[in-house]
Amino acid sequence: MAEISISLPDGSQRSLPAGATATTLAESIGSRLAKAAVAAVVNGEEWDLSRELPEGATVAIITADSDEGRHVLRHSTAHVLAQAVTQLFPGAKYSIGPAINDGFYYDFELPGGRTFNEDDLGLIDGRMREIMKADQPFVRAELPAAEALQVFADQPYKCEIIERVSSGA
Repeated sequence: MAEISISLPDGSQRSLPAGATATTLAESIGSRLAKAAVAAVVNGEEWDLSRELPEGATVAIITADSDEGRHVLRHSTAHVLAQAVTQLFPGAKYSIGPAINDGFYYDFELPGGRTFNEDDLGLIDGRMREIMKADQPFVRAELPAAEALQVFADQPYKCEIIERVSSGA
């Protein structure tokens, strides 16, 4: 089987099977690292753990206990929040869900001008826990603007952002 060579931050090299991912790399280093891994930095860019590593890449594993790892977890949790809200409130529109220094937020517009109440927060929390228990993979997808607009066709605020970014504005 063909192998690839990966450089680690300490300058050491590791040989992995062709097609290896950052998860494969973390597992080859140790089970504790693999369990704590939330993302990777590959040649200076943040990647999800499931993306295939290229030959000769320099790779650092990002763990949950680092500042970068907490940022990844907060951003991912924001996406879980959006998934929960759109499942519980069909027709809900959302805009951005960035990670911030001590957490994250998401902007929502509920149908009919409705606003969230205390009972809704409990429902949302419960749905988020169900989503997390389902252990869905988090995969970063970079799409051409036209394809992204199709994916988010029912989300006008996301489409507005995609159009702005793709136009360079």
